[in-house]
Amino acid sequence: MKKIFFPLIILSLALIFSCKKEDLDPEYPFTIVVKTYDDSISVANVNVEVFTPVQGNTVDMLGVTDQNGKVSFTYDQDAVLLVRATRGANPFAYMGCADIRLEPNERVTKTVYLEVYDPNVPGCVYSP
Repeated sequence: MKKIFFPLIILSLALIFSCKKEDLDPEYPFTIVVKTYDDSISVANVNVEVFTPVQGNTVDMLGVTDQNGKVSFTYDQDAVLLVRATRGANPFAYMGCADIRLEPNERVTKTVYLEVYDPNVPGCVYSP
């Protein structure tokens, strides 16, 4: 009996202390980096829009890139979001699109490449 009891206690203690506690309120930080398509240079002062293209859209974040071509956001749910970066007045001179998958408590970085906007080939076929 003692031969079985001691290993069971050791195994039980190992299982209890090896359990990972789940974060019940995680954050979903992410950074968008905007670069030119031709030469991959970071671009400042680009409007960045993050959204979901579904009916009843509740996600709509706006930001402007800093001097390093970056803008950061934080969301409160697990999601796949769409990103549109634009420069110039409407019609835009440049546009770039991407999607981003958020991870809990882990900063995700996504690069969006700007290309010359052609109204005949809109590029981003989705709209918020």
